[in-house]
This record gives sequence, C-alpha cells and structure tokens, in this order.
Amino acid sequence: MKTFILLAGAWLAGSAAAHAEISVGARYGAGLSLVYFTPYQSQAALLAPVNAALAFRYCDEDVPGAYGFERYMNILVEFGYAERGYKMQANPIATSDTAADMVTRKSRVLELPFVMQARIPVYRNFNFLLSGIVYGAYYLSNTQTYEVGGIVKTSTFRYNHFRGFEYGVGGGLGFSLSVGRNDFALDARYTASMSSLYNPSIDLYESMPMQLIISFSVMHKIGK
Repeated sequence: MKTFILLAGAWLAGSAAAHAEISVGARYGAGLSLVYFTPYQSQAALLAPVNAALAFRYCDEDVPGAYGFERYMNILVEFGYAERGYKMQANPIATSDTAADMVTRKSRVLELPFVMQARIPVYRNFNFLLSGIVYGAYYLSNTQTYEVGGIVKTSTFRYNHFRGFEYGVGGGLGFSLSVGRNDFALDARYTASMSSLYNPSIDLYESMPMQLIISFSVMHKIGK
C-alpha cells in the first residue's frame, strides 16, 4: 500500500500542472459483503445497501517527454461511507428453542480508497475501465441482530478484541461514457482486507472482510 501511494505521489509531483486534467464527482453503489474466517465458519453474504463516496480524479494530458500512455491513466482518491457486514450461524450445535440460529452483524465504515485506473478507448467517447485499488477504513459503529423465540433483538457490539481499523486491496472492471465535461461510469469492484477484523490471538480466528460492489459514478472536469 505504501509503495502504491509513493508511486502515485511521484507521478503527481513529476507532472506539469498545465497538462493536468482535474475532475470531481460522486459515486454510489451497493452489493454483497461477508467476512472470510479461518478456521472456516458457516455464513451467508449480507446485502451492503450503501457504498458512497466523493471523488477527486487526476490524469495527465500530453506531458512533454512522457511516453504517451499517461493520458489513459487516472488516479482517483475517494472519501467514502459504507455499510457492510456478515451473517453467520450463531451456535451450530444448539438445540434449545431459545438459542439464536443466525446472527447478522452490520458495520458503518468510513473508507479512503486510492484507485489507479486505466482508461481504454473502445469507441469514440466510450471507454473500458480497469482499476487497481488499495484502501484504508475506520469502523464507526457496529450492530448485531438475531432472532430468539420469534423475537428479533438488536444490540450494538464492540468487543475488546475488535479492531477499528482495516486496510486491503482490490480490483475493478467497468465502462465510462464522456459527454461534454462529464464522465458517467458503471463499474464492479471487489475488495479484500489484508488485516484481521478481530484479534486472532484472542478470538482464535483470522477474519478478513470482503466486498463485491456495483456502483455508478459521475465526474465533472474542472481543470483543462
């Protein structure tokens, strides 16, 4: 992740401002999320109804002395909010009618994705997008919902072994259409955490959050 940020910073620092194309915009998406446990735990994917962000995009345009491919590369920095979590079996061997069968845990998260994106022309103003992603996240709050005896109960949770920060990597595929100074894009992103959500030395499990998000974004060019 540090290498990615350093490379992106070097590119920005080495580019002439007069040739920069600057855009700002917003993205909204939804999809599925889960947490991969090691050792394995039976669970189901949870609908992630909110994955939204404000975005800043930078790309070079005909930089003197460059190789030419820079005009097809974007760097995006996003400031996002997301809801995600997982659903798992609470007690696989429980037989009591008062035992919860499934527990749903949902988290509200602030995200900071850095995206390196290749923009490949397909036809006129229509482009294919290929993205590499690194991200950091901070967990704002967590709730769990479970059903016991037909009664649904909801509570907040934050165990001592719960880690409030997360970082990971991902990739994406999509398409964009340029209309005047606006770019409209539809893409699919998959991200996987490289940090355990819970402390494995206490919880005895490695727990890696994963997401598959379909999103729509609009970017408006404000420079060049």
